Amino acid sequence: MLDFFTGDIVYLQSIRKHHALSYIIGRQNLKVQKALFGNQRTMYRLLYIAACLLFLTSCAEQYNIAGNSSGDLLDGRMIYLRVSQDGNSTCCLDSSEVVHGRFNFIGDIDSVMMAHLYMGEEVVMPIVMERAKLTVHIDDMERHVSGGPLNDCLYDFFRQKLSIENEMWEAEQKCIELMRRGKWNEKHRRQFAKQAEILNKKVEDLETKFIIDNYDNALGPGFFMLLCNQFPSPVITDQIARIIQSAPREFMRNPFVRNYLKRARDSRTHRNRDKREDE
Repeated sequence: MLDFFTGDIVYLQSIRKHHALSYIIGRQNLKVQKALFGNQRTMYRLLYIAACLLFLTSCAEQYNIAGNSSGDLLDGRMIYLRVSQDGNSTCCLDSSEVVHGRFNFIGDIDSVMMAHLYMGEEVVMPIVMERAKLTVHIDDMERHVSGGPLNDCLYDFFRQKLSIENEMWEAEQKCIELMRRGKWNEKHRRQFAKQAEILNKKVEDLETKFIIDNYDNALGPGFFMLLCNQFPSPVITDQIARIIQSAPREFMRNPFVRNYLKRARDSRTHRNRDKREDE
């Protein structure tokens, strides 16, 4: 009988040891699972962060600009790449020294935009910051940018505009020659006035069409800024009124466009008020 109870006790002790061992093994497996899944969650977080960084990097625009100038006139001088959001202040993106007629700019920007090359405080030429390998050429006869679709479009427009302006210059030279020879008269004056009016309208129509055709990219607001900066103070001319008449919301939200139109309207309101007070 004692042996029987002793056997039961040994059996019960063995069961308890088995359950205790199972419990210990279970706890260890649970720890391993927590560590495993915890590491997996950490890995997923790292992968998510990496994906976000890759997405943000892919959204950035990279510019690569190779410049060259004829002769050694610019050698040793610094050329600055600047942008302006409001048309008043500029921010320097990059700078490069001209060495043996060559200079380079490489970097990243948040979006495609219009910029300008400067030497000191002098504006050299406009350039569209787009994702492309751009080539800038500067000489005594011509300055142009090539290599990207927006820059090609911009400088094709400039060539058309320059062709009309050259016609105007030739007409002015003929007038000056007639005056020098003492043959200038009322008939010549009327002819020149009519020709000048036609050529000025051609330039204005070309500028207006260019902005309207490029409402939805950097060229539209970029050239609108160049157009407006020729006036000593903000004013809404007939040409500007035609440009903004059918402009989409995105164009009107451009910081320069919005601020310029607000200043022009405020100025017109002040002038009208002063005029009423004088009356």
